[in-house]
Amino acid sequence: MRLEEQRNKNNYMNFWKLGCRWGKKTEGKPLFFDLLIKENIVISWDHLDFGKDSIILLTDGFTPLGIARTLSTKRPIQELIDKETYFKEKQIYFEEGLVYYNASIIPIKKPTFTYDAQQGIIRISNTTTVKHITSFMDSLNQKTQIESYKKILEYKKQVILQGPPGTGKTKLAKEIAKEMLGLSDIKGIENNDQFKLIQFHPSYTYEDFVRGVVAKPNPEGEGIIYEAENKILAKFAKEALENYKDSQKDIESKERVIIKTKLERFIDHIQNILDGDESDAKESHPNKYMLTDNVYIFESDDKRFKYKGDNWLSHPKGLNMKYSEIEKIIASNVKERSDIKKISGLDSLTKSHATYFKEIIDKYDDFIKTEKVSDKSIEQKQILKNHVLIIDEINRANLSSVLGELIYALEYRGKSVESIYAVEENNELILPPNLYIIGTMNTADRSVGHIDYAIRRRFAFVDVLPKDLSEEEEITFDSKLFNSVQELFTTDNYKTHSNHLSTDFDPKEVALGHSYFIDKTDEGGSMSIRLEYEIKPILREYVKDGILKETVKAEIEKLTASI
Repeated sequence: MRLEEQRNKNNYMNFWKLGCRWGKKTEGKPLFFDLLIKENIVISWDHLDFGKDSIILLTDGFTPLGIARTLSTKRPIQELIDKETYFKEKQIYFEEGLVYYNASIIPIKKPTFTYDAQQGIIRISNTTTVKHITSFMDSLNQKTQIESYKKILEYKKQVILQGPPGTGKTKLAKEIAKEMLGLSDIKGIENNDQFKLIQFHPSYTYEDFVRGVVAKPNPEGEGIIYEAENKILAKFAKEALENYKDSQKDIESKERVIIKTKLERFIDHIQNILDGDESDAKESHPNKYMLTDNVYIFESDDKRFKYKGDNWLSHPKGLNMKYSEIEKIIASNVKERSDIKKISGLDSLTKSHATYFKEIIDKYDDFIKTEKVSDKSIEQKQILKNHVLIIDEINRANLSSVLGELIYALEYRGKSVESIYAVEENNELILPPNLYIIGTMNTADRSVGHIDYAIRRRFAFVDVLPKDLSEEEEITFDSKLFNSVQELFTTDNYKTHSNHLSTDFDPKEVALGHSYFIDKTDEGGSMSIRLEYEIKPILREYVKDGILKETVKAEIEKLTASI
């Protein structure tokens, strides 16, 4: 029996407490909780009948140890005669009237409540204790549910959480992302480099989401240039792909990653000096990074340093010192100017200005030694890491247009597709296996277009439906109002239509979500205010749109808050 069905009975006779010592702890009676778990049973006396599908709180004194659900009716303990030795070790004897039940048991590792009654076996009538138990089980059910969603996402790579407004789809998406990233707290995803959240809107385009052309200042001189650049998805996919490739590399390849990572830290160090965030050793040259007494770096971007001398006549705007060239020299492990000129694959400009490249290599070596950048800390970056992108309101944009050629890449992870735009002379785009996409979709929003079959085939769709949150401990939920509104749409938990709902609409797609029925008095939003200014306006709009029939108008106006 599901917990929800049990709760609907409103009969706390189904909740019991079983102390897990057959006598007092002070008398040296051993704990038998481990025996119950090993045998998947609970025990009682014949006249204290738990019955089937009852919830049993297992305790040691006041401390909860676990929660069990009985899976059978009572059976005489003599049926377990082959286990009698184990019972005697726990000082439990096969007496007349002792019974057992098959049971599923969930340990409580970190109890958040106590049960203040010493009786060994007793029926629980305290509503606060019952609420603690059901809250724990709801939390466990939610974890189990999220784990199942995680498995779907791991298999399909992209899912869409769909449901009516107010069902907590975005929150659920974040919970799934938290699990995918191995985090303990949902707050940890906000500043995590492996997580992104964006929201689609009707004017969203491929150029906003994947790649587009932008105007930039010309790094070689005056004026502007037009360049294609990666946008949110392509950037994120590139980061995930680099991690995926790095995690697959051999030792030799990892050495190159270590060099690149150390160089990135050195570049950040120089940029901080140029920005004035760090003081250079030569304080007489603020916002400059001195290479020699007369030549200095004055600017940097994502590809290069720019350096010059104040008395240079032939290059007044400076010269480029590409990071890729510096990386090649570091990898070659040469230290002398003459040796730099012999490295194959270097640009001619690099070789003709080898003096200054030698200076930057010397300063790089000093930085690595001074800052004590260890290879071990960098090698940890090579662990395969999941990357999660949440797209809120995914159906508000024209998905076929926004995704373009990536519709193919969604299905064939790790294979390249050709973008219409080239970045750094490369049209290739790849969605790696460690990039996961979670979309949310408001099924009641009829102002947007449908998702076509080609895209539907590539996503798994998960229903997120309204539910009664009255047992949640940290909120105040108007269960009566929730049920009254729910009955305007369905009478049997979204399986069939109510008399008020148009047959053109599925109740699970348009019913109001549970978040509308959470009291927010502390924020100025009492249930009376929420009813008048949030709930009723949506229901009236449903009538105008033909979702609800005209016959429901009187029922809407009769609605009242119960808290």
